[in-house]
This record gives sequence, C-alpha cells and structure tokens, in this order.
Amino acid sequence: MLGKKAVRTKCVYRSVACNRGTGTADIHTGTDSIVFCGGRSLILLSRSGVRYSTSSYLPLSSHLKSVSWVKADSAEKAVAGCEDGKVYLWNVNSGEVTEVCKHDDSIVYLSAILCQGHEDWVRGLDFRSTETGCVLASGSQDHYIRLWRINLVKEEEDNQNFKLKENLFHVRDRKYKSTLESILLAHENFVTSVRWMSNGMLLSSSMDKTLIVWEQDSEGMWSESVHVGEVGGNNLGLYGGFPTSDSSLIVSHGFQGALQAWRNTVQEGWVGVPMPGGHFAPVKDISWAPSGHYLLSASADQSVRVSADWQGAGWYEVARSQVHGHDLSCASFISDSSYLSGSEEKVLRVFQATSTFFSNVNAITGSRLESKDACVIGAHIPALGLSNKAITPEDMTSAVEHTGTAHVKDYEIPYQVAFAPASLQEPPLEEVLLQNTLWPEVHKLYGHGYEVYQCAASPDGKTLASSCKASQVQFAAVILWEVGSWSKLGELQHHSLTVTRIKFSPDSTCLLTVSRDRDWAVWDVSSRTLLSSSPSKAHSRIIWDCAWFADSSSFATVSRDKKLKIWDKVNSEMSWQETCSRTFQGSVTALDVSAAGLILLGFESGDISVVARQGDEIEVLCELPRLQCATLTINTIQWRPGVSELMFAACSEDNSLLIVSVCDELSVSLSDEVPREP
Repeated sequence: MLGKKAVRTKCVYRSVACNRGTGTADIHTGTDSIVFCGGRSLILLSRSGVRYSTSSYLPLSSHLKSVSWVKADSAEKAVAGCEDGKVYLWNVNSGEVTEVCKHDDSIVYLSAILCQGHEDWVRGLDFRSTETGCVLASGSQDHYIRLWRINLVKEEEDNQNFKLKENLFHVRDRKYKSTLESILLAHENFVTSVRWMSNGMLLSSSMDKTLIVWEQDSEGMWSESVHVGEVGGNNLGLYGGFPTSDSSLIVSHGFQGALQAWRNTVQEGWVGVPMPGGHFAPVKDISWAPSGHYLLSASADQSVRVSADWQGAGWYEVARSQVHGHDLSCASFISDSSYLSGSEEKVLRVFQATSTFFSNVNAITGSRLESKDACVIGAHIPALGLSNKAITPEDMTSAVEHTGTAHVKDYEIPYQVAFAPASLQEPPLEEVLLQNTLWPEVHKLYGHGYEVYQCAASPDGKTLASSCKASQVQFAAVILWEVGSWSKLGELQHHSLTVTRIKFSPDSTCLLTVSRDRDWAVWDVSSRTLLSSSPSKAHSRIIWDCAWFADSSSFATVSRDKKLKIWDKVNSEMSWQETCSRTFQGSVTALDVSAAGLILLGFESGDISVVARQGDEIEVLCELPRLQCATLTINTIQWRPGVSELMFAACSEDNSLLIVSVCDELSVSLSDEVPREP
C-alpha cells in the first residue's frame, strides 16, 4: 500500500465546453492564449505551434451561477463577468481572484454620437485605429455589418459640395465626424461578432455557422476573402470568433460549446485544426473500455462521446458515438466494441463500433485494436428518428452509383445526413464528429416502466443489468439481460425506491445494488436469487454508490450521510457485515476501488480524495488540490483498467470530465495552492 506522503496526483485532461453566448471566449493578442467560460469556471488554453492545450483552470465554486462573459485583459490577467452580477479579475500566474466591479454614482457617461442604421440588436463591436482616427465595425441581428469611420475634423478642411453624410460631435473641446463607410452583407443569419485582424482584415461570425474574413481592395471595396464553417450537423450557429496575433489562425465557439480553429496554409488554404472540447451540460456517467484505451462519457447534452490519448499529445474527443433526442443518464461498455446506454426514456440501447472507428483510433492513439464484430463503416440518423442506422460498404457502393460520389444524401438510399468515411491521423474536427463518427444502434431493450436511471455490464461481457426511476416497489426492480440474444433473464425485486448504482463483482458471479431506500443487496447472477441484504438500513441517508474489492468478497458503499462503509463477507456464509467506516465533511456521491485496494471518493462539493483501508480503519492518502477537482457534484468516478499507470476519470454536474494520474513522485500539474476567492 502506498504511504500517505507517497501519493501525488496530476490532472492530465480536463474536458468542458465553452458556455453558450456571445463574449464567453476571448484571445490575448500578445500570447495567443485563449480564455473561455466553462460552467462556473475559467479555462486557459495555451498555444504551442498550431495546437492548443489546457494550461490553467480557475474554479469559481462560490458563485451560484455560471460565468457569462470574459475578456483577456493581458498575458497574465483575465476579467470575467458572472451571472451573479459581479466582475472578477483572475491573475493566471498566482491564481488570485479579485472583485473589481463596484458601482460608482459619481461617474456619469454622456452620449457623444448616435450611429443609426441597424434594424435589429447590435451583437458585436470592435475598433481599429487609423492614422487619422479609427474605424468602428458593428455586427447586428439584421445580418448586416456596418463600418463607421470616425476622424478628427481639421479647421482647414474645405466645405466640399459633394460628400458622404457626416455626423459631428465634440469630445473634450475637439470636433469629430462620423461617416458610414461600408455595409457588408454575406451572412444568412444573425451576425454575432466582429473582430479586426492584425493585417487590416475583418473577421465576422454568424448564427449561419460560418466565419468570414473580409478584405479591402485598393479601391476601398470590401469583399469576402475567406469563408469557413460547418456543413450539416445539429449545431445552431457560432456565437463568436477571433484571430490570433499573426492572423494565421482563426478560432470560433458555437452553440454546442465547441472551440473550432482554422489555420492558413500555403498549399491547402484554410484547414481545420483539432481543438479541446467537451460536454455543454452535466456529465452523468463515464465508462472505460475494458482495454483502457478510450473513455466513454454520457451527458445531459444528449450525446455520448469517446475520448482517447493522441499519442502523448493530450486527450481529445475521437468519436461522438451517439447523438440522442433525450438527456443521457448512464452508459457502460460491454466490450471494446460495444456499449449500453440509457436516457430519460424507458428504452435501453446497444451500440456497436464501426470499422472506421477502429482504424482511426489506432492511427490517432498508436494502438493495435482489432474487432471482428465491426462490419459496418458508419451510421446516420434518419429524419425524425432517434436510432443510428448502420451504413455498410455495400450501401456506399450503391450511393456512388446514384450520386457519382461517396458523399451520400437523399437518393434511393434513405440518408438524410451526409456521411463520408475518412481516414484520420489526428483527432477529428467538430464537423466530422457531428456526422461521421456515429456508432450504429444494434438493439433496443424494453422492460422498464419509467426513465432508465442506471445500467451496468458484467466483466465477462455476458450479462447486463439496468434500473429505472421508481417511487414504488413494482418499478424498483433490476432487470438482467443476456448479451447476444438480448433477452430478459429476469427481474431482481428487493428495493422500494430507485436503484442508484449497479455493480457486478470482478468475477461476474455476484451483483451489488444500492438504492434511495438506504439499503444494499447482493444477488447471485446465475440463479438470480438474493444472497444477502443489509439487516437494517445500511446508511441513514440515500446510498449513492458502491464498489467491489478485487477479491469479490468485500465491497464499499457511500452515502449522503457523509460516510464510507466497508462490508466483508462472513466466512463462507452468504452474508456481509460492516467492518469499518469513516465519516467525511461532505456528502460522498461517487466511489471506486482499484485492484490494489485504493479507494476513490467523489463528493457533492466536487472534491476528490484517495483513501485506503488499513486494518479496521480507513486512512486518507490524498486530497486532490482544488484545481484538480470539479465545482459541483461528482457523478461517477472510475479507475482506468488494462494499463500499468494508475489513472482515474471523473465526471461532474459542472459539465466537466477529468482524467487524473496517480503516482509516486509527480508534482501537481497546475498548482498545489487553492486560488483565493473574494
């Protein structure tokens, strides 16, 4: 067992989407660092070449609402506005947070000039200095961009007979004039932001899912120079865009919180660049592939995503295997090539990996995964449908005969979403994730009376178990399913309220269930009989999670009553009794146990701890620094299987997905100091 001082942790991956809205991301023009609002936190991405990776993280856990606006004030500081009506200054180097916005009645602002012309809300403004004054760019929901030139009026200027309409105004005894120089129209929806580039061009973003770079010719006429963005998918548009200091890279953030970037190349023009991303709603469940090569995450944003390590360059999303019409509540790998998921509906769905997924993951991660079950190359979602339909090589051949291309859409083959198989050497871009990385649905499982709440797969991959929300005994049953035939094996009836967690023992012979009724139960999987249950209420509050030890004879439970309890099997009898427990400062909501007996705990506060059993006592080995934790409840926490490196993943209500490495002599990746909040 590792000693208390020997345990060190390093956060190797933090995945979270940018908050929806204009002004939720910005770039510092000196260092090209990107800062964006992610839930109730600020994330700083540092640039290395054309790649961006997370370098700093600030949890604003004291704020009851999310961060809604951010501005990169300098290379070391960022200003953030929260939905609690306050503005804060973040010192990136020290981690210190200071409240900077205080109302001062003595300051009075007077209107100097009114630039009229837009017919709807103005969503973006940006100034550019010139030799004689400045140019103001304004973007509006009326789809137009207007350029206003503001210059100082000189006394010797002649009163010309013909000139553009001027608006005159005075500031500090100086006379200025404002003229409408140009009106730009190319976007087909709201213009959400305008930003001047260092080369004098103008960058605009729109809800039509495009970025446009505008260039002025020698005669003063403005025209489109670059037009990039998304095609297809279910994204509703872009909330903002900004260029790097050298104008070689442009970045946008959109409705689904994804950061997207394009770089200017000599041979290919503007091409996409992989960017960190994440879920834009609470992440409800995670599941490691049995081999440990990739991680599955299910979220209330109605998607299931697969993340993997890009050959040591960082973890990235490599597939969006399921885009659903309901909020996802649970997911569990059956094997490396299939998983089971449940959502706010009464149906469980089984998905199978594609051959395209395996070939791309092998190229991205450097692994050599094989699957004989992957006989399809992709999947698509029919119009008004929720089920991913398989696309076989024969379907693509038929599509080519009808369309003359392998990009299929709405011919005799009923594809409503275009699919184009791609061979990737790096993580896919957002538009590829949206429509070309789906896994086909191979089976539905019916049997629950209410929304599915939890699901699990046995380690041997032969049995599935699931539960649904329940307030009555008849609906609180756990259903067992046989993998392959997908038939119902039976119902396990014991609990009276929702079963909150289901765990198979490592040897796949027993099943452990815990419930809101504060009771646990152990079942024999083969005979589907109850082996044991707690003689009285195991905890005084809701039991949130449970986990088996490697010997399949002991297990642990955690509860809202702030307690971790360990239960040992009584000799050869089929009964378990409490042998040790420990009370913590907050409600414990997530739990997992490693093969070596290290216990992971996730708390309602978002904190994470590593503990271990020492005889009849439970010793705290490590409490993760605040910068490596979440700001809201930890929903699920799991050790990574199949690899020698000790690593775990956790997901939270604050939309974040974390991967943390646990080792002997590693320093904390960001800082051991907790940032000081006002």
